[in-house]
Amino acid sequence: MRQTAILVLGMHRSGTSALTGVLNMCDIYLGSELMAANHANEKGYFENNELFKVNEKLLFECNSSWDDIFYNEEKLENIKNIDELKKIIKKEFEYSNIFAIKDPRLAFLFPVYKKALEELHIDIKVILPYRNPVEVANSLHTRDGISMEKGMLLWGYYFLLAEKQSRGYERVFVDFDNLINETTDTVKMIAKSLNIDLDEKYLKNRQEIEKFLEAGLKHHNISIDNLSSKIPTMVQKVLALKDCFNNKSVLKKFDELRNEFFSYQKLFYNREIINFLEELQKTKETLTQSQETIAQKDKELAQTKETLTQSQETIAQKDKELAQTKETLTQSQETIAQKDKELTEVKENLAQKDKELTQAKESLTQKDKELTQAKESLTQKDKELIQVKEDLTQKDKMIKSKNKEIESLKDELVLIYTSRSWKFTKILRRIKRFTK
Repeated sequence: MRQTAILVLGMHRSGTSALTGVLNMCDIYLGSELMAANHANEKGYFENNELFKVNEKLLFECNSSWDDIFYNEEKLENIKNIDELKKIIKKEFEYSNIFAIKDPRLAFLFPVYKKALEELHIDIKVILPYRNPVEVANSLHTRDGISMEKGMLLWGYYFLLAEKQSRGYERVFVDFDNLINETTDTVKMIAKSLNIDLDEKYLKNRQEIEKFLEAGLKHHNISIDNLSSKIPTMVQKVLALKDCFNNKSVLKKFDELRNEFFSYQKLFYNREIINFLEELQKTKETLTQSQETIAQKDKELAQTKETLTQSQETIAQKDKELAQTKETLTQSQETIAQKDKELTEVKENLAQKDKELTQAKESLTQKDKELTQAKESLTQKDKELIQVKEDLTQKDKMIKSKNKEIESLKDELVLIYTSRSWKFTKILRRIKRFTK
């Protein structure tokens, strides 16, 4: 089954964002990265950022821009390579059966997109939102400072180019006022005209869509049926056909209006103007290059400043670390000095201990000497003691012998004392004692 791309072709400020927002709420995929909302479009642009960048580059290649009042299709011949465009379309939408691309620049770049999508075998369907050109011009004047006249002129260019280029494809013109005020009927008309299924998702998200399409989206409200005669005649002629925009019967009239519209361009787009515009374009290119160079230099300067800031922070950190290191070093030096002092004291104590040890060794040597002498003396005493013991033993033997002799004598005395002779001589002994 072939993929389908819905291209939203409409002038800036013509309700392209509102319409694409509704498609997105009906599950039509817009890509992975959308342009962010801002004060000029608070609801969001619903515009693929990658494709926006490519579109800007493509217009630059053909010396044009979105507000180029001298645009013509011949400028597209300067675009030689669409590989980048095809690559981004494939990357962003490869897995989507149906998707939408919205960028007002598509009115100028439609032939380029047509070629890219056909080469990728993707079917094309087109929605052409339009809005009261006075409201568009007012909105552009507020946003970009563009004059009312130029705003309405651009509206005519965009509308007639988009109409011509989208012929042959399933397409539908959508009035911005109808999108806001008759949303249900407008969504049904889009679904029917393009043969796509939107009804189920629309009904499911209807309240969210109605809230999104609140009246606040319209900042400049002027009825398209109530236009002043001051509106350029060509624009009035285009708007006179609005009820028949979706009718093929007006194609011939569109051709006539477009040819007439662009014929006026030739009155002003003469050689002098072309030369001037070419010079202006070169100046723009030089200015762009200068701005890019300045931007690059600013970026480099910012990086340098950031690097410098980081370097300064690094230096400050290193200074802090150095101060801490110095403080640590000072503390270490104080600690070393204290340790040196303690070491000196230890050495002195050690020297004292060595001295004491030497003295102790000398004393010990003396003691050993004395001990040796004492041992020798003891040995001598032991010898003498042994001799004494031997002498004592001998004495004991002698005493025992004497004791035996005494006992023997005692026995003899007893015998004597108990003998008769002793008794008979008792008186004689007493007399003898008295006589002495």
